[in-house]
Amino acid sequence: MIRALGSLLFIAFAVFLLSGCSEKNYFEPKRVDGTVEYDGELPAAIAETGYRSATLENGAFITDDGLHEERLPEGYRYIAGDGELIVAAADCKPNIIYDTKSKKSRSIALPRRVLAALFIPGSKKIAFLIEGNSYGIYDYEKDEIVVKYESDNALTADIRIASPMMLENLILVPTLDGKLVILDRKSGVRVREIIVGKGDDFNNVIFLDVVGDRLVAATPHRIISVSPKLMDALDMEISDILFVKEGIYILSKEGKVYRCDNELKILNSKKFPFAHFVGAVYGEYIYLIEREGFIIATDTELANARIFKIPERIESWFFAAKDTLYYDRYYFKLHKER
Repeated sequence: MIRALGSLLFIAFAVFLLSGCSEKNYFEPKRVDGTVEYDGELPAAIAETGYRSATLENGAFITDDGLHEERLPEGYRYIAGDGELIVAAADCKPNIIYDTKSKKSRSIALPRRVLAALFIPGSKKIAFLIEGNSYGIYDYEKDEIVVKYESDNALTADIRIASPMMLENLILVPTLDGKLVILDRKSGVRVREIIVGKGDDFNNVIFLDVVGDRLVAATPHRIISVSPKLMDALDMEISDILFVKEGIYILSKEGKVYRCDNELKILNSKKFPFAHFVGAVYGEYIYLIEREGFIIATDTELANARIFKIPERIESWFFAAKDTLYYDRYYFKLHKER
Protein backbone atom coordinates (compact mmCIF):
# COMPACT_ATOMS: atom_id res chain seq x y z
CA MET A 1 0.00 0.00 0.00
CA ILE A 2 1.34 3.35 -0.94
CA ARG A 3 0.19 6.61 0.44
CA ALA A 4 0.84 9.27 -2.14
CA LEU A 5 1.67 11.87 0.48
CA GLY A 6 4.64 9.83 1.64
CA SER A 7 2.42 7.43 3.57
CA LEU A 8 2.99 9.05 6.67
CA LEU A 9 0.15 10.15 8.83
CA PHE A 10 0.59 11.37 12.22
CA ILE A 11 -1.95 12.75 14.80
CA ALA A 12 -2.12 15.63 17.26
CA PHE A 13 -3.75 13.44 19.87
CA ALA A 14 -4.11 16.11 22.51
CA VAL A 15 -6.21 18.18 20.12
CA PHE A 16 -8.35 15.26 19.01
CA LEU A 17 -8.93 13.90 22.49
CA LEU A 18 -9.71 17.25 24.09
CA SER A 19 -12.10 18.17 21.32
CA GLY A 20 -13.74 14.77 21.65
CA CYS A 21 -14.40 14.98 25.37
CA SER A 22 -17.51 17.11 24.88
CA GLU A 23 -18.93 14.86 22.17
CA LYS A 24 -21.95 12.79 23.17
CA ASN A 25 -22.10 10.89 19.90
CA TYR A 26 -19.62 8.31 18.66
CA PHE A 27 -19.18 6.42 15.43
CA GLU A 28 -21.29 3.27 15.73
CA PRO A 29 -21.53 1.39 12.42
CA LYS A 30 -24.69 -0.60 11.86
CA ARG A 31 -22.68 -3.41 10.27
CA VAL A 32 -19.13 -4.62 10.92
CA ASP A 33 -17.68 -6.82 8.18
CA GLY A 34 -14.82 -8.37 10.11
CA THR A 35 -11.99 -7.84 12.56
CA VAL A 36 -8.33 -6.96 12.16
CA GLU A 37 -5.87 -8.38 14.68
CA TYR A 38 -2.35 -7.22 15.45
CA ASP A 39 0.32 -8.96 13.40
CA GLY A 40 3.14 -8.29 15.82
CA GLU A 41 4.71 -6.16 18.50
CA LEU A 42 7.26 -3.36 18.17
CA PRO A 43 10.47 -3.44 20.26
CA ALA A 44 9.11 -0.42 22.17
CA ALA A 45 6.09 1.85 22.19
CA ILE A 46 5.89 4.89 19.90
CA ALA A 47 7.19 7.96 21.74
CA GLU A 48 6.35 10.56 19.11
CA THR A 49 5.16 10.80 15.53
CA GLY A 50 6.16 13.31 12.88
CA TYR A 51 5.26 14.24 9.33
CA ARG A 52 6.87 11.18 7.73
CA SER A 53 8.25 9.27 10.68
CA ALA A 54 7.72 7.93 14.18
CA THR A 55 10.29 7.45 16.94
CA LEU A 56 10.05 4.65 19.48
CA GLU A 57 10.84 4.97 23.17
CA ASN A 58 14.05 2.97 22.70
CA GLY A 59 15.35 5.29 19.95
CA ALA A 60 14.44 3.08 16.98
CA PHE A 61 12.38 4.80 14.31
CA ILE A 62 9.87 4.14 11.55
CA THR A 63 9.85 5.82 8.12
CA ASP A 64 8.14 5.15 4.81
CA ASP A 65 10.49 2.16 4.47
CA GLY A 66 9.27 0.59 7.72
CA LEU A 67 10.95 -0.06 11.06
CA HIS A 68 14.65 0.80 11.43
CA GLU A 69 16.41 -1.03 14.24
CA GLU A 70 19.23 1.55 14.48
CA ARG A 71 18.77 3.66 17.58
CA LEU A 72 19.07 7.38 18.00
CA PRO A 73 20.84 8.79 21.07
CA GLU A 74 18.69 8.80 24.20
CA GLY A 75 15.90 11.36 24.17
CA TYR A 76 16.25 12.25 20.49
CA ARG A 77 13.47 12.17 17.89
CA TYR A 78 13.80 11.53 14.16
CA ILE A 79 13.19 14.66 12.06
CA ALA A 80 14.59 13.90 8.58
CA GLY A 81 16.96 11.46 6.94
CA ASP A 82 19.22 10.96 3.95
CA GLY A 83 20.77 7.50 3.78
CA GLU A 84 22.81 6.98 6.93
CA LEU A 85 22.46 10.59 8.11
CA ILE A 86 19.59 11.75 10.30
CA VAL A 87 18.57 15.14 11.63
CA ALA A 88 17.43 14.53 15.21
CA ALA A 89 16.15 16.82 17.95
CA ALA A 90 15.45 16.59 21.66
CA ASP A 91 14.17 18.74 24.49
CA CYS A 92 16.88 20.78 26.22
CA LYS A 93 19.61 19.24 24.06
CA PRO A 94 21.39 20.50 20.91
CA ASN A 95 20.07 19.49 17.51
CA ILE A 96 22.28 16.90 15.86
CA ILE A 97 23.06 15.13 12.63
CA TYR A 98 23.50 11.49 13.56
CA ASP A 99 25.35 8.89 11.47
CA THR A 100 23.65 5.52 11.99
CA LYS A 101 26.69 3.68 10.59
CA SER A 102 29.46 5.27 12.65
CA LYS A 103 27.17 6.00 15.64
CA LYS A 104 28.66 9.49 15.75
CA SER A 105 26.83 12.79 15.86
CA ARG A 106 27.63 16.42 15.21
CA SER A 107 25.77 19.35 16.73
CA ILE A 108 23.77 21.74 14.59
CA ALA A 109 24.38 25.31 15.69
CA LEU A 110 20.79 26.52 15.66
CA PRO A 111 19.27 28.42 18.59
CA ARG A 112 16.02 26.47 18.93
CA ARG A 113 14.80 22.90 18.46
CA VAL A 114 14.43 21.76 14.85
CA LEU A 115 10.82 20.96 13.97
CA ALA A 116 11.22 20.05 10.29
CA ALA A 117 14.15 19.62 7.94
CA LEU A 118 15.28 18.50 4.50
CA PHE A 119 18.69 17.31 3.32
CA ILE A 120 19.28 19.36 0.17
CA PRO A 121 20.36 16.91 -2.57
CA GLY A 122 23.93 17.20 -3.83
CA SER A 123 25.08 19.34 -0.94
CA LYS A 124 26.10 19.28 2.73
CA LYS A 125 23.21 21.52 3.67
CA ILE A 126 19.80 21.20 5.22
CA ALA A 127 16.71 23.39 4.96
CA PHE A 128 15.24 23.85 8.43
CA LEU A 129 12.27 25.12 10.40
CA ILE A 130 12.83 25.67 14.12
CA GLU A 131 10.77 26.60 17.16
CA GLY A 132 9.85 30.26 17.13
CA ASN A 133 8.99 29.97 13.42
CA SER A 134 12.44 30.76 12.02
CA TYR A 135 13.62 28.96 8.90
CA GLY A 136 16.52 28.88 6.48
CA ILE A 137 19.49 26.85 5.23
CA TYR A 138 22.29 25.40 7.35
CA ASP A 139 25.67 24.11 6.09
CA TYR A 140 26.56 21.18 8.35
CA GLU A 141 29.99 20.67 6.77
CA LYS A 142 31.04 24.26 7.54
CA ASP A 143 28.89 24.31 10.69
CA GLU A 144 27.27 27.62 9.85
CA ILE A 145 23.93 29.15 8.98
CA VAL A 146 23.78 30.11 5.30
CA VAL A 147 20.54 32.10 5.58
CA LYS A 148 17.98 32.49 8.32
CA TYR A 149 14.62 34.25 8.20
CA GLU A 150 12.04 35.12 10.85
CA SER A 151 8.34 34.60 10.27
CA ASP A 152 5.42 35.71 12.41
CA ASN A 153 5.37 34.08 15.83
CA ALA A 154 2.92 31.18 16.19
CA LEU A 155 1.69 30.46 19.72
CA THR A 156 0.07 27.12 18.83
CA ALA A 157 0.81 24.46 16.24
CA ASP A 158 -0.61 21.14 15.14
CA ILE A 159 1.97 18.41 15.79
CA ARG A 160 1.78 17.49 12.12
CA ILE A 161 4.40 19.89 10.78
CA ALA A 162 5.06 19.43 7.07
CA SER A 163 8.68 19.02 5.97
CA PRO A 164 10.42 21.25 3.43
CA MET A 165 10.58 19.80 -0.07
CA MET A 166 12.43 20.33 -3.35
CA LEU A 167 10.72 21.50 -6.51
CA GLU A 168 13.30 21.64 -9.30
CA ASN A 169 15.80 24.30 -8.14
CA LEU A 170 13.56 25.67 -5.45
CA ILE A 171 13.16 24.79 -1.78
CA LEU A 172 9.65 24.99 -0.35
CA VAL A 173 9.54 25.65 3.40
CA PRO A 174 6.19 25.38 5.22
CA THR A 175 5.93 27.68 8.24
CA LEU A 176 4.05 27.62 11.54
CA ASP A 177 1.95 30.66 10.64
CA GLY A 178 0.35 29.14 7.55
CA LYS A 179 2.78 30.23 4.85
CA LEU A 180 4.75 28.44 2.17
CA VAL A 181 8.07 30.20 1.57
CA ILE A 182 9.99 29.46 -1.63
CA LEU A 183 13.78 29.78 -1.48
CA ASP A 184 16.35 29.64 -4.25
CA ARG A 185 18.32 26.42 -3.78
CA LYS A 186 21.77 27.92 -4.36
CA SER A 187 21.55 31.36 -2.79
CA GLY A 188 18.78 30.82 -0.26
CA VAL A 189 17.13 34.06 -1.41
CA ARG A 190 13.36 34.21 -0.88
CA VAL A 191 11.68 33.96 -4.25
CA ARG A 192 8.01 33.95 -3.29
CA GLU A 193 5.65 33.56 -0.36
CA ILE A 194 2.27 31.83 -0.58
CA ILE A 195 -0.41 32.21 2.10
CA VAL A 196 -1.94 28.78 2.76
CA GLY A 197 -4.12 29.50 5.82
CA LYS A 198 -5.07 32.49 7.94
CA GLY A 199 -6.33 30.90 11.15
CA ASP A 200 -5.32 32.24 14.56
CA ASP A 201 -4.69 28.86 16.18
CA PHE A 202 -3.06 25.69 14.85
CA ASN A 203 -2.39 27.35 11.52
CA ASN A 204 0.84 25.59 10.51
CA VAL A 205 1.16 23.83 7.18
CA ILE A 206 0.46 20.13 7.80
CA PHE A 207 0.42 18.73 4.24
CA LEU A 208 2.54 19.52 1.21
CA ASP A 209 2.91 17.66 -2.09
CA VAL A 210 2.82 17.98 -5.87
CA VAL A 211 -0.21 16.44 -7.58
CA GLY A 212 0.06 16.46 -11.36
CA ASP A 213 1.01 20.00 -12.31
CA ARG A 214 -0.33 21.48 -9.07
CA LEU A 215 1.31 22.26 -5.77
CA VAL A 216 -1.05 21.30 -2.95
CA ALA A 217 -0.67 22.48 0.65
CA ALA A 218 -2.96 22.57 3.67
CA THR A 219 -3.32 23.81 7.23
CA PRO A 220 -5.85 22.22 9.62
CA HIS A 221 -8.42 24.75 8.35
CA ARG A 222 -7.71 25.29 4.64
CA ILE A 223 -6.31 23.54 1.59
CA ILE A 224 -4.93 25.24 -1.54
CA SER A 225 -3.95 23.97 -4.99
CA VAL A 226 -1.55 26.19 -6.93
CA SER A 227 -0.58 26.22 -10.60
CA PRO A 228 1.75 28.75 -12.24
CA LYS A 229 -1.28 30.92 -13.06
CA LEU A 230 -4.10 29.99 -10.68
CA MET A 231 -4.77 29.15 -7.03
CA ASP A 232 -7.84 27.28 -5.83
CA ALA A 233 -8.79 26.86 -2.18
CA LEU A 234 -11.28 25.16 0.13
CA ASP A 235 -12.00 26.18 3.73
CA MET A 236 -12.88 23.30 6.05
CA GLU A 237 -11.78 21.61 9.26
CA ILE A 238 -9.32 18.95 8.07
CA SER A 239 -8.40 15.70 9.84
CA ASP A 240 -6.27 14.18 7.08
CA ILE A 241 -5.54 14.31 3.36
CA LEU A 242 -4.64 11.64 0.83
CA PHE A 243 -3.00 12.40 -2.49
CA VAL A 244 -3.56 9.61 -5.01
CA LYS A 245 -3.59 9.27 -8.78
CA GLU A 246 -7.38 9.39 -8.81
CA GLY A 247 -7.41 12.72 -7.00
CA ILE A 248 -7.28 14.34 -3.58
CA TYR A 249 -9.25 12.96 -0.65
CA ILE A 250 -9.98 15.31 2.23
CA LEU A 251 -11.08 13.83 5.54
CA SER A 252 -13.03 16.44 7.45
CA LYS A 253 -13.45 16.66 11.20
CA GLU A 254 -17.20 16.33 10.74
CA GLY A 255 -16.79 12.72 9.58
CA LYS A 256 -17.13 13.45 5.88
CA VAL A 257 -14.74 12.39 3.10
CA TYR A 258 -14.49 14.57 -0.01
CA ARG A 259 -13.10 13.33 -3.32
CA CYS A 260 -11.65 16.20 -5.34
CA ASP A 261 -9.67 16.66 -8.51
CA ASN A 262 -6.28 18.38 -8.32
CA GLU A 263 -8.00 21.76 -8.72
CA LEU A 264 -10.02 21.04 -5.55
CA LYS A 265 -13.29 20.67 -7.41
CA ILE A 266 -15.44 18.37 -5.24
CA LEU A 267 -16.43 15.35 -7.32
CA ASN A 268 -18.44 13.62 -4.61
CA SER A 269 -18.41 12.94 -0.89
CA LYS A 270 -19.32 10.31 1.69
CA LYS A 271 -20.56 10.92 5.22
CA PHE A 272 -19.74 8.60 8.13
CA PRO A 273 -21.86 10.01 10.97
CA PHE A 274 -19.87 11.02 14.06
CA ALA A 275 -16.64 9.51 12.72
CA HIS A 276 -13.41 11.00 14.06
CA PHE A 277 -10.67 10.15 11.57
CA VAL A 278 -7.15 9.83 12.92
CA GLY A 279 -5.45 8.79 9.70
CA ALA A 280 -5.75 7.23 6.28
CA VAL A 281 -3.73 5.17 3.83
CA TYR A 282 -4.18 4.20 0.21
CA GLY A 283 -3.60 0.78 -1.27
CA GLU A 284 -6.06 -1.68 -2.77
CA TYR A 285 -8.70 0.56 -1.22
CA ILE A 286 -8.74 3.81 0.68
CA TYR A 287 -8.46 2.89 4.35
CA LEU A 288 -9.84 5.38 6.86
CA ILE A 289 -8.80 4.84 10.47
CA GLU A 290 -11.50 5.88 12.94
CA ARG A 291 -10.76 6.77 16.57
CA GLU A 292 -13.28 4.40 18.15
CA GLY A 293 -11.34 1.46 16.72
CA PHE A 294 -12.46 0.87 13.15
CA ILE A 295 -10.93 0.69 9.69
CA ILE A 296 -13.25 1.82 6.91
CA ALA A 297 -12.21 0.40 3.53
CA THR A 298 -13.78 2.25 0.62
CA ASP A 299 -13.24 2.22 -3.13
CA THR A 300 -11.79 5.29 -4.83
CA GLU A 301 -15.24 6.43 -5.95
CA LEU A 302 -16.48 6.37 -2.33
CA ALA A 303 -19.36 4.23 -3.57
CA ASN A 304 -18.91 1.17 -1.37
CA ALA A 305 -17.44 0.77 2.10
CA ARG A 306 -16.63 -2.16 4.36
CA ILE A 307 -15.94 -1.67 8.05
CA PHE A 308 -13.53 -3.70 10.17
CA LYS A 309 -12.97 -3.62 13.93
CA ILE A 310 -9.44 -3.21 15.23
CA PRO A 311 -8.39 -4.45 18.68
CA GLU A 312 -8.89 -1.21 20.59
CA ARG A 313 -9.79 2.46 20.54
CA ILE A 314 -7.08 4.81 19.25
CA GLU A 315 -5.89 6.68 22.34
CA SER A 316 -2.15 6.86 21.77
CA TRP A 317 0.35 7.50 18.98
CA PHE A 318 -0.66 6.15 15.57
CA PHE A 319 1.44 5.99 12.41
CA ALA A 320 1.12 4.41 8.96
CA ALA A 321 3.71 3.58 6.34
CA LYS A 322 2.97 1.72 3.11
CA ASP A 323 1.04 -1.44 4.01
CA THR A 324 1.56 -1.32 7.78
CA LEU A 325 -0.27 0.51 10.56
CA TYR A 326 1.56 1.14 13.82
CA TYR A 327 -0.27 1.84 17.05
CA ASP A 328 1.34 2.29 20.46
CA ARG A 329 3.66 -0.75 20.55
CA TYR A 330 1.87 -2.95 18.01
CA TYR A 331 1.48 -3.15 14.25
CA PHE A 332 -0.77 -4.80 11.73
CA LYS A 333 -0.56 -5.13 7.97
CA LEU A 334 -3.36 -4.36 5.57
CA HIS A 335 -3.42 -7.65 3.75
CA LYS A 336 -5.42 -7.90 0.55
CA GLU A 337 -7.61 -10.56 2.08
CA ARG A 338 -8.72 -10.61 5.70
